[in-house]
Amino acid sequence: MGSIVEVKFRDYDIYKLAICGPGRSGKTTICKRISENIFLKKYKPTVGAEFHTYSFNTKKGKAVALFYDMAGQKRFGVVRKLLYPGTNAAAIIYDVSDRASFKKCADWIRELRHENIELDITIVGNKTDVAREVQRNDAERIARRLGCRYLETSALTGDGVTDLLKALIVSAIQDQNNRYKLAGR
Repeated sequence: MGSIVEVKFRDYDIYKLAICGPGRSGKTTICKRISENIFLKKYKPTVGAEFHTYSFNTKKGKAVALFYDMAGQKRFGVVRKLLYPGTNAAAIIYDVSDRASFKKCADWIRELRHENIELDITIVGNKTDVAREVQRNDAERIARRLGCRYLETSALTGDGVTDLLKALIVSAIQDQNNRYKLAGR
């Protein structure tokens, strides 16, 4: 029994990503597309929050993106506020076929900025596979004005989902590196 076993809590980096937006915009479906490469056909509202993971490798080794899929209804605002601390990047998902969901993006940005002013936010127009009420050039212009990146996806077909994943991971890694620099690590 002379051997020593080293036990680590974790041997990989974890990046926390908030996925926000109004109900029925496709947040959970995008998360399922990323984490399991499946499409959910039946709508089931998220209660509070759901958690999804995506494993990947960096120059430093293994890493995990932990997606906090936030319920869009106002009554879950308290739950969201408990989950925001430590978030490395965020996406606000809206439905391009529903102008009202797009108009709610500004409220989500205010909520996120209230919790973390330096957070990198990506506005995501989802459901590009259906008829639009929100045109891409209008959404891009407003996203720039709000200080956010803009991307479009279709959780149904998978179009744009990889681009969203890459953008969020790059933002999260940069945020974590900035936190380490501020902490003197």
